[in-house]
Amino acid sequence: MSTQIPIHQSVQTQFRELGNLLASAQTVPAGAGEIVGRVSGLLQLLEQNVNTILELHQNQLGAFMGVGRTINSSLGLKQVLEDVMDRLIHLMQAERGFLMLKDERGELAVQTARGMDGESLEKVFSVSRTIIHAVTDSGKPVITTNAQSDPRFENQMSVATFQLRSILCAPLKLKDEIIGVIYVDHRGMPGMFRESDLSIISAFADQAAVAIDNARLFESLKAANAELEIAYDATLNGWVRALDLRDKETEGHTQRVTSLTVQLAKFMGVADEEIIHYQRGALLHDIGKMAIPDAILLKPGELSAEERDLVRRHPLFAYEMLKPIRFLHRAIDIPYCHHEKWDGSGYPRGLKEAQIPFAARIFSIADVWDALTSDRPYRKRVQPENVRAYLREQSGTHFDPQVVDAFLSM
Repeated sequence: MSTQIPIHQSVQTQFRELGNLLASAQTVPAGAGEIVGRVSGLLQLLEQNVNTILELHQNQLGAFMGVGRTINSSLGLKQVLEDVMDRLIHLMQAERGFLMLKDERGELAVQTARGMDGESLEKVFSVSRTIIHAVTDSGKPVITTNAQSDPRFENQMSVATFQLRSILCAPLKLKDEIIGVIYVDHRGMPGMFRESDLSIISAFADQAAVAIDNARLFESLKAANAELEIAYDATLNGWVRALDLRDKETEGHTQRVTSLTVQLAKFMGVADEEIIHYQRGALLHDIGKMAIPDAILLKPGELSAEERDLVRRHPLFAYEMLKPIRFLHRAIDIPYCHHEKWDGSGYPRGLKEAQIPFAARIFSIADVWDALTSDRPYRKRVQPENVRAYLREQSGTHFDPQVVDAFLSM
């Protein structure tokens, strides 16, 4: 595998070799020594200039690659704006800079203002609107090497007031539409920017506009997703309320057992991003009972064998109801598996031990605890110490022993 030497290293090596050749010349014709000395001096000057140009091109390449990474990232708008601004300030060796975007009314507003060390300057940064309007009206970048003596701005009070020198300002365009401007300056040093920088700043601004548009789209999608989740959760709570209204005997049970499941899951170290799925699964644990007729579900007397079999199918009904809803895939474990038992004697599938999803193992204990410690029309609630004894007795049979220990510790 060949190793490619960076061009700047190769050029520096060649300059050193030429210098060494001149230095090693032992004999030269009469009068040629002065010429050799001048050639050596010019060679050193040329080396310095070439190294400066190569370093500049490296900085430009790094800035463009950096914005390219930003375009392909999933960063928020604020972070993208700061990243773009910091890279431009470093690229142009500017003192400070700012970025403006058009709002809903089409008016420009500063979104970020940065200094050369990456510090925020929003509270102290004042600039000339003259230059901004010149860029937005023409759609072309503006560069001035000394704004104080530039005839384009000789009658502009803001330029004089802010003592502006080197200025570079370019439009941010997206599909030929100006969405904002990007600006850098240096108050103390004139001549910081050159006309040759116009093509660089224009190309940089084009990439920056794409990065900003991507960030806006990303945030828009996040906001839409958040709204969708709110709508879904409102629908879930509506289902739960419908079940509570249908079965007055267990009203309030769903909310209590959901809260207890979430507490136990957090206590056992379940990751925060997973907790929401435990919560939704607990809320929907009995959703399958919506498929059971009232005559059976609310029957005051003893159920027949066929009726009991139908009731025991409610986890399967829950699975069939929820499976088509992609949003709820990670919440299905509790509605589908909360009647499975550690020893494999549960239903609907007879899962055993670790075959039972962890969420369902947690929920089953919370479910039994709330059922036994709550009053029912057909019995009074059981005292907590007796329920604890029951959980210990059923550890390793009905319940996961590790979850029982955690619940009793909690």
